[in-house]
Amino acid sequence: MDKRKKVAVVGAGKIGELIVAHLSERYDVYVYDMDLKRAKITAGKTAKAIQVNAHHEKTLARLLKGKDLVVNSCPHFMNLQIARSAYKAGASYVDLSEDVETGAYIRKMAKRTSGYFVPRCGVAPGFIQIIASHMMRPYDHVERASLRVGALPENPTNALKYNLTWSTDGLINEYGNPCEAIENGTFKTLQPLEGYERLVIDGVEYEAFNTSGGLGTLAQSGNGKIKNLTYKTLRYLGHRDLMQFLLFDLKLNEYRAILKQVLESAVPTTNQDMVVVLCCVEGKKNGILTQQTYTKTVRHGDLFGKHWSAIQLITATSAASVADLVLTGRLPHKGYVRQEEIDFGDFCSTPYGKLFSK
Repeated sequence: MDKRKKVAVVGAGKIGELIVAHLSERYDVYVYDMDLKRAKITAGKTAKAIQVNAHHEKTLARLLKGKDLVVNSCPHFMNLQIARSAYKAGASYVDLSEDVETGAYIRKMAKRTSGYFVPRCGVAPGFIQIIASHMMRPYDHVERASLRVGALPENPTNALKYNLTWSTDGLINEYGNPCEAIENGTFKTLQPLEGYERLVIDGVEYEAFNTSGGLGTLAQSGNGKIKNLTYKTLRYLGHRDLMQFLLFDLKLNEYRAILKQVLESAVPTTNQDMVVVLCCVEGKKNGILTQQTYTKTVRHGDLFGKHWSAIQLITATSAASVADLVLTGRLPHKGYVRQEEIDFGDFCSTPYGKLFSK
């Protein structure tokens, strides 16, 4: 009798393809997408491709019956229908979204599930909360936690000093929506692209500014425990001012379909990229003011006989690691699981998590 767990990956895009490659080594994986040709490419020789329109909840829920886990690798605006389909099918659920509004709805839904519902399992939100929580745990009092992540081209050549390396919809969403933070012990909502700063990581100077969703639920769970908490996106110098001009001076944040068309027609994609992660925690440890910093740079590279971008490698590997923890029952409890509740040691001990260990 086949006892391998069954995993449905909904969305056969760039991230979904590597999630499938990771998980199909240990589990029976089914790939769902409206584009059957794309689903078959993503499925390869190790998974099964199934055509479905994920907007049709009843059909998707029926197809998800009997699956142990649903991994949603679609854009954030499809999260609710896929999460509802997973719930109706009685499956556990994982997604990659940074979207605050849909995350709150999924949290309410998860109260009624008998499985695990773990949204926001990418890099930021996702891994950055796991490492931040791990670093803060030994502190008696956390004065400041600074979370910084950037998905960047290795060799920028345009005025934006940027290439499209992941979802354009997700990029616009994080640049244009309000941002959560804790300032002087008080939960606050900040404006995107504000909070400008410069910092040096491994000898390279970057700029950083507020973007939406990167904290996941950490601002809520850390309220009252952390005096100052911020999440900012890292970019090469000069990027922020140009995006400020596009989104707010030209008001394209109010016309996001036009902004998406402009970006995708003018800004090239690349798989020659890198993802830079910085987490800095400062506070009292055994009565002594102490600072600890974690940095990680992931570059594009080869895996499973194919070349992958850095954003694919780090995002898909983070999601696959959490998926493995769900499927092996190594999360702290069922129902809604926050990223900061996931044990960093368990996360790194999965077959994929070694990417994140120091």
